[in-house]
Amino acid sequence: MRFVAFLEIRHPELTEFIETWKERKNTNPNIKLILPLHISAEPINGITGILVFESDDMRGSAEFLSKFEQAGARVRIMPADEDSSLAKELANFKKGKEKAEAEWKKTSFKKITNLGTTKTLDILPLLDWHKSREDLKTEPGVSYLVKTDNKTILFDLGQNSAMADPSPVAHNMKKLGVSINDFDTIVISHNHGDHVGGPKWPKDKTFSLGATQPDIGRKIVYTPVPMTYPGLKPIHAKNPTIIGKGIATTGTISSYLFRSMPQLGEVHEEALAVNVKDKGIVLIVGCGHQTVRKLLERTETLFDEPIYGLIGGLHLPVTGGPVKTMGMYYHEYIATGKPPWEQLTRKELKENIEFLKKRNIKVVGLSPHDSSETSIKEFRAAFPRGYREVKVGQHIEF
Repeated sequence: MRFVAFLEIRHPELTEFIETWKERKNTNPNIKLILPLHISAEPINGITGILVFESDDMRGSAEFLSKFEQAGARVRIMPADEDSSLAKELANFKKGKEKAEAEWKKTSFKKITNLGTTKTLDILPLLDWHKSREDLKTEPGVSYLVKTDNKTILFDLGQNSAMADPSPVAHNMKKLGVSINDFDTIVISHNHGDHVGGPKWPKDKTFSLGATQPDIGRKIVYTPVPMTYPGLKPIHAKNPTIIGKGIATTGTISSYLFRSMPQLGEVHEEALAVNVKDKGIVLIVGCGHQTVRKLLERTETLFDEPIYGLIGGLHLPVTGGPVKTMGMYYHEYIATGKPPWEQLTRKELKENIEFLKKRNIKVVGLSPHDSSETSIKEFRAAFPRGYREVKVGQHIEF
C-alpha cells in the first residue's frame, strides 16, 4: 500500500529537525521510500514536510513514522489513491463490512428462557495489560478465569507474543495458585493471536496455553469458528449456546477489519453472558469487535433479564493505546473497524459510553489490553460508583 505522510513541525524546532534528518536513511526493508522527506520552505496549511512510502507492514510503518514524532513532528498519513493494492483492499473492506451488516440484519434468535441463574460470579484476570502485583506478567492480550456457583471457565488464552514456555498466562496462573485442573471449560472469543495464546495459532485455527499444545485434560471448548486441539473436539458455538446454569455464549457477531495485518479481515466474535441472581446479565467480552451497539442489542434479543454489567475489551484506543512502540501507539491504526488513517475519536468514545449509560448498566470494567488510558479515564468518570479496574490478579466479584 502506498501512503503519503504529512509532517507539521513548529518553526522554532525546524532547523534542528532538518539537521537531525538530512543524513538519516530508512533501514526497514519492509518500507519503500517513493519520495524521501521533503521540507518545504514555507508551510502550506500548517504542513512543513511530506514523504511518500509503500508498505504492507503497519506496525513497521508506525515505528518508522514514530521517529519523526520523536524528533518533534506531528505526523498524519493518508492513502495514495492510485495504488492498486490499496484500492483492492479498500474494495475488500467495503465489501466485507457490507457482508457483515447484511448478515447482522438477517440473523434472528428466539429468547433464551431456561438459562437459570448463579448466585455468585467471580472474574479473575489471568492476563491483561494492567496488573495488581509486581510478580505478575502483562501483555496486550486477554485471559480471564470466570467462576460461577457450579462452573469454572477459562475465557481466552492470552497473547504469548514470544511463544515462550511458560507463557505469561501460565506464569500468572502459577503465581495465583490456579492450575489446569481448576477449570472445566474453555471459551474463545475470537481467533486472534492475543486471545488464542500466540501469533502462530490463528492461521491453523487452534489455540494453546504455551508454545506447544500440551494435554489439558478433557475440557469442553466453545469456539467462534471451527477450531481443533489435539485430543479434543471443540464445539463451534456460532449460535447462542447455553454452557452451564446461568451461563451462555452470545453467538458470534461478524465484523470486517481493514487488512493491515495478515490475521485481520473477517472476524467472528462471541462473548459470555452470565445471569447473576437478582442483578441481571453480566457480559464478558474479548475485544468488542462486534461493536458495543450490536453486542448489547444481541443480548437484549436473547434475554428478558436486564444487562447489569460489562467486563472486558472494547477496542477503544482513543488518542493512545496499551503499547507505545517508538513513540507511536499501533492500536490506533489497526483493528478499529476503520482504515488505518482514520483513528477513533473522542466523540465516538463518548457515544459508546452514552449507549451503555442509556441501558442503565451498573458495572463496567474496560480492559486496558486494547484501549487507551484516555478511554479508561472517561469510563471511570462516566461510571463513578460502578467502575471496576481490570488488573491481572485482582478479582472482580458480583
